[in-house]
Amino acid sequence: MTDVPRSGTLDTPVPPRGKREQTKAANREEIRAAAVDAFSELGFGATTVRDIVRRTSLASGTFYNYYADKDAILTELVGEHVAEADRRMTAARAAATTPREAVERGAAAYFGLLMERADLLAMFRRNAGTIRAYAAGDMLTHVIASFREDLDRLLADAGAADLDTELLASGVIGAGMDIAMRFAERGGDDPAVALAVLRALLVDGILGRADG
Repeated sequence: MTDVPRSGTLDTPVPPRGKREQTKAANREEIRAAAVDAFSELGFGATTVRDIVRRTSLASGTFYNYYADKDAILTELVGEHVAEADRRMTAARAAATTPREAVERGAAAYFGLLMERADLLAMFRRNAGTIRAYAAGDMLTHVIASFREDLDRLLADAGAADLDTELLASGVIGAGMDIAMRFAERGGDDPAVALAVLRALLVDGILGRADG
């Protein structure tokens, strides 16, 4: 029997988007970039939709074709960042053989992501408290669950399965996020400093006995 290629896979190229779709995508990206710029300069609380629109080439009413309000943009931006962070950290931890190595690899992957996006780093610097609030809860649920799965495997291998991995994963991710946001507030110049703090606090402290 002949296999039928599935749409959207490598077997069948995705057809190019039409001009209308391209225009919509370009408008959305222009609004997003303008929002990041406004949030970075003015702060999320002080920014209005008008401030965002003024930074684009679009008519004022166009904004509402894409977003209900500024909160919708920030939710989307933070959600995408958290999802990409989860993907990178999970991939980085895959090669870890100890809990210590998992934390170090995951943290390095996350700070690498932060340093790639100077625009988002600037937005985080200006709005660290707001970003924490938006990312808390449901957005971090999958990040914590992914990390917990790795901890369950690695701690069992290390003979330290008595630790509550749900609480441990929540604590490590929470502490890591607080350090990352403080790192952004201080300018985000040298991730090695933040990684050293994470290592001392989490790896040498909480997880040190699991590797010993």
